[in-house]
Amino acid sequence: MADIKAALVSRGSMAIRGLGRVFRIIDDNRNRQIDLNELMYGLKDFGVHVNPDQAKTLLAKFDRDNSGSVSFDEFIRVLRGDLSPSRIAMIRQAYDKLDINKDGSVTLDDVARIYDVSQHPDVIQKKLTPEQAYK
Repeated sequence: MADIKAALVSRGSMAIRGLGRVFRIIDDNRNRQIDLNELMYGLKDFGVHVNPDQAKTLLAKFDRDNSGSVSFDEFIRVLRGDLSPSRIAMIRQAYDKLDINKDGSVTLDDVARIYDVSQHPDVIQKKLTPEQAYK
């Protein structure tokens, strides 16, 4: 895994956009899933040579839902890692702000109560009503 990350870092591919590009390159049949052969040969294209047993081990590490292939979400989660505690705290804080009635879900009505469209350029120029801008 360290070799894979090093190869991606050397190419400047560890940002979301770069990882998406890498995923598309490896996904030869364009089914938005990476299977064992695609993983093995895709890594070879990036200068990371693995034998079939190593590729199986890697696929198992990436394949969190045990489907036999790797989705982009699975791919990115392994390479980028889980969210840091501070990032999780920031996400929870934002979610709590959106969940006005504290029922554990955020609805469009919740968002409408706190989303201020009055400063939207089209509302200011009277091209749209606030209701139209919100929709």
